[in-house]
Amino acid sequence: MKLFVLSALLSAALAFSNTAPVISWSSHSSTLLDSLPSKFTLDALLSSTDICGHDAVVFIDQPELRASDLRSLSPTSHLARSLASAPSSRQLPYVPNHGHNVPQLLETTAARCNSQYVSYAPGYGSSLSGSAKHLLALTFPPLDGLAKDRKEALLKHDDILSTELARIATLFPHHIVIYTSSASLSKRSTPVNLRAAPSPSSKGGILAHYQLLTPGLITALIITLFVLLPIIMLGINALGSIQSPLRVDPPKGFDAVEKKNQ
Repeated sequence: MKLFVLSALLSAALAFSNTAPVISWSSHSSTLLDSLPSKFTLDALLSSTDICGHDAVVFIDQPELRASDLRSLSPTSHLARSLASAPSSRQLPYVPNHGHNVPQLLETTAARCNSQYVSYAPGYGSSLSGSAKHLLALTFPPLDGLAKDRKEALLKHDDILSTELARIATLFPHHIVIYTSSASLSKRSTPVNLRAAPSPSSKGGILAHYQLLTPGLITALIITLFVLLPIIMLGINALGSIQSPLRVDPPKGFDAVEKKNQ
């Protein structure tokens, strides 16, 4: 029974590993986004024929991005405001990575759509022409550190992204944005809901603000509770079952009182 429970919990912990959120929005009503099923993959999104109907496909890669990072953003952030005002948008917090080579997938999509493929770091600028369709791949530095550090870095990236997308919108009014992490790309289809990001004073406890139970921590807890703890308990029981040395009983017929009187 313990092995079954351990296996089930390990499966649940690993279900969220090798996944990342995917959020997408468009400047105009998008048949592609509106017709997507409740669960989809990045491959399905980029392989759709409808994606070629946009002047520009903007693929934003934020390495090491987690769903909890997006939930920590303020409703006034550029990402949250873009989703709130977009005619079409989709949000999934846990989309699996099936081992796709993302740059190759983007190049294939660009070739299929007869678009120019341009890859660059946001904030450093790139020469773009609005006379031809483009597939733009923007890559940010990876997020790392504790929740506070990750949030501060993500806010800086959000400011840079706001400026970059404003420039892109002037060149390509009809565009679609895909924001995700190629480093660890849906087991779940619950919306990320950036619009309802909780404020520090809102109720719900610390779990409502930060993702404490990460896959690594869950795995460590499972190993501790179902592997190490039983071993320790078995050791304690084994030590407790060891009998103390037998006391030496006097030989039969020996009377201590009689021997004393002698």
